[in-house]
Amino acid sequence: MYWLGRSARINNSARIKNTARVVGVVAAAALLASACGSSASSSKPAASTSKKAAASGNPITIPVIGDFTGSDAFFGTTEVAGMQPALAALNQAGGIGGRPLKLDECDTQSTVSGAAQCGSKFASSPLVLGLSVIANIKAALPSLGNTLFLAATNLLNPAKSSSAFQVAPPGASVDDVVDQVAKASHFSTVGIVATDDAVGESQIKFITAAKGPVKLNVQFVSPTASDDTVAIQKLVSSHVPMIYAAALGSAGAAVVKAYDELKPSVPLVLTGADASFGFLKGISSFEPTTNLYTIPGTPLVPGDITTGQSTAAISAYIKAIQTSAGHTPDTLDVSGAYAIDVTIALLKGAGLSSTVAAKEAWLHKNTIDSLTNVSFSNPALNVLSNVPPGFDRISGTSFSSASMNLAS
Repeated sequence: MYWLGRSARINNSARIKNTARVVGVVAAAALLASACGSSASSSKPAASTSKKAAASGNPITIPVIGDFTGSDAFFGTTEVAGMQPALAALNQAGGIGGRPLKLDECDTQSTVSGAAQCGSKFASSPLVLGLSVIANIKAALPSLGNTLFLAATNLLNPAKSSSAFQVAPPGASVDDVVDQVAKASHFSTVGIVATDDAVGESQIKFITAAKGPVKLNVQFVSPTASDDTVAIQKLVSSHVPMIYAAALGSAGAAVVKAYDELKPSVPLVLTGADASFGFLKGISSFEPTTNLYTIPGTPLVPGDITTGQSTAAISAYIKAIQTSAGHTPDTLDVSGAYAIDVTIALLKGAGLSSTVAAKEAWLHKNTIDSLTNVSFSNPALNVLSNVPPGFDRISGTSFSSASMNLAS
C-alpha cells in the first residue's frame, strides 16, 4: 500500500476552477439506491454515462484516528459505516486514477493516551482523518502539526491559519438552535444541565453568545456523575419551560436517566452525538416516551434540510445506509458522509501528490457537493458552512423532523 505523496507540484489534470462542484455522496448514495446497484463518483459536475472498471491498482491509504473500541466506540465505528456508500461507489467506478481508496484505522481505545499514540504513528502522513470525541482529537493534534487533519467533530473549531479542518459545522451553529427553539416557543428562560468540562463549557459559551434576551438557568454536573436528579429537580422547581442537556455520551445518558426518574412535563433537548444509535441503545431501558428531542450536528431526515435546498440527496443517502447498515442513518453516519466526501473531493481536486499547503488552499477556495453543498468559507475558522444541524423528535431509535415551537 502507498501513502499519499508530498510533492510540491499539483496535478494539473486534477486542477479545477473555484466555482466547480465536486460530486460526493450525493451521486454515490443515489446510485447505490438504484435498482441496478452500480455507482459512480466524479470530480466534474457532469458524470460520464460510460461504465468504468472497478479500481484495482495500488490502494491510496488514508490514515484514520478513531474511537473503535472502548466507551466511545460507537463514535468511530458509526462514522466509518457512514462513509461506506461513497467509498464503495468511488472504488466501483475506478477509484482515483484507477487506484482504490482504503482506510488505515488506528484505534484510540477511547483514551487520550491511545489517541496521542495514534497521532505519533501518523505524524509524517500528509492527510489524516479524525473520528473521535473531542478530548481524543485534541490529544492527537500535537503530533500532527505538519499534517492536513480533517476532524469530524463540531467542537474543535480550528482557526483559519491552522492545518486542521473541521468537516462539520461550528459548534456555535448547533448550539444556536437552542436560542432558535426558545424564540420559536416564546420561552423567556431555558434550563441547562451542563458538564463542568470543556464540552459543557464550550456549549454554554456558544449559547450565551447567541441567546439574545433569553435567560439561562444553568446547573453544572460532573461528567462522571451517575445521578443528576438534583440538577434536574432544581430546574423543574424553578419552572423552566425546557431543559437542554449540554452533555455528551455517558454524561448525557445520566441526564436522561435523571429526567426519566423525575418525569417532569417540560421537554428535554439533547445534542450532537446523543442523536446516535449507539447512544439511544444505551438509554433504551430508561428513554422517556414523550418530550424528548435532539439537535443533531447534521441533517438526519429530509425535513432537516433548510428551505430552498433539495432533499433528494439526504433521501438517497438514507436509502443507501438502510441497505448497507440495516437502519436509517444517525448523526454520526451523516458526519462520516461529509468527512469522506470532503476527502474524496480534495484528493481529486488538489491531486494526490500536492503539498499540505496546496491541499489547504484548495479547501479554502472550492465548494464540495455532499448532502448539501459545503465549503470552508467561514472567514475566521476552518469549519464547514451550509450543514443544517436539524431539530428532531426521538422515538426509540427513529428520528422525525420536529417543529421548534415546543409550546404548540
